[in-house]
Amino acid sequence: MRKVIRDPIHGYIELDELAIAILDTVEMQRLRRIRQLGFSYLVYPGANHTRFEHSLGTYYLMNVLLDRLGVVKEEEKELLAASLIHDIGHGPYSHVTEPLIKKYTGKSHEEVEDVLFADEDERKKEKDAESAATTIAEVLEAYRLDKRKVIGYIKGEKTGYAAKRDFSRILNGEIDVDRMDYLVRDSYYTGVAYGVVDNIRLIHGLDFVNEELVITEKGILPAEYLLFSRFLMHPTVYNHHTSRIAQLMFLNALEDFIESGSESKDYARHYALALREMDDSEINNALGNAKGYPQEMMTRINERRLFKRAVYTNVNELDEGIAEELSDERRRLEVEEEISTRAGVDKKYVLLDFQGRKGDELEESAAKVFVENEFKSLRDVSSLVSMLSRVFQENYKVGVYTPGKYRGEVSRAAEGILWR
Repeated sequence: MRKVIRDPIHGYIELDELAIAILDTVEMQRLRRIRQLGFSYLVYPGANHTRFEHSLGTYYLMNVLLDRLGVVKEEEKELLAASLIHDIGHGPYSHVTEPLIKKYTGKSHEEVEDVLFADEDERKKEKDAESAATTIAEVLEAYRLDKRKVIGYIKGEKTGYAAKRDFSRILNGEIDVDRMDYLVRDSYYTGVAYGVVDNIRLIHGLDFVNEELVITEKGILPAEYLLFSRFLMHPTVYNHHTSRIAQLMFLNALEDFIESGSESKDYARHYALALREMDDSEINNALGNAKGYPQEMMTRINERRLFKRAVYTNVNELDEGIAEELSDERRRLEVEEEISTRAGVDKKYVLLDFQGRKGDELEESAAKVFVENEFKSLRDVSSLVSMLSRVFQENYKVGVYTPGKYRGEVSRAAEGILWR
């Protein structure tokens, strides 16, 4: 049995029986209710696409790539399954909640062992005769897929299996089908023309050399386009100050909500784990029905009464020592509290945003290229990529956000501390 889905980016996507079974699971259906770009919809009204659509797009490009490489798909069912389910570990609003989940649980969205190896007895307890929703773990078991291989592909790690060709970085590597899809998809739904990438040409510029997937000479130009697109999309979309402000307001509200729920560390961890089973609406309702600060922040976000920029500057404008301090989360929180104390404003209403440290480079620039019968990094064969890699961190900003009525006091306090 096969089905066809119409996607606005890739056209018709054909699904086989395994893909249909995976899409019909409770974990995949949850992704329909998780925004791909968090709070970017507050800036770009069309940015309401979901992790579900992106997962379909990633699966489509994986099929195109395997066809291009002449891979028998029956031998790589785990890779196709991984391309569909690679985002099931995300919490509400995708990457927005990831720092908090990581803080309390130590898990990133790629660590999905608890989902794929869910205890069978626990699964049976959670079901009743009326609502026997299928899980991904059950589908993988029914189709006899190797869960360890699936997890390895999602993490971009070799699993130790003796395979003729190394597929470990196809889904999660320097140049992978995951980012091929999200760049063009995010560009399309935001209306920003910077994420235009010729994915098909790029795929035709990939090949196996010594059983390792590399960029060939004809793939260098489309790879340059991909990196240039990502370079432009970060300041324009992914790190836009409005969505960053909403994101920090939301995170502070959520952390306050979790911390006030119980003094037990186990409670905080369990709630953070539960976030990986919740969608955007569920957490919105939880915070909106809470009292005090969490409710206030959600009301502000819903009404778009966001904090304002008291300080907003390039990371490069800071002294080297200050920038280094802010790259440490504990020290960043201390500086945030110092600013609020000096300004005489409750620390809950002062948010310090540090987007990234000096010296960061585009990880894609390290992608392997095979030219003139030798392996090189993409940055070594492309002057454009080399330049982009060096200046990528110049897009990073440092921001201090606060309600408009406190902007003057917070601005003076922040400037006195950040440029002491």
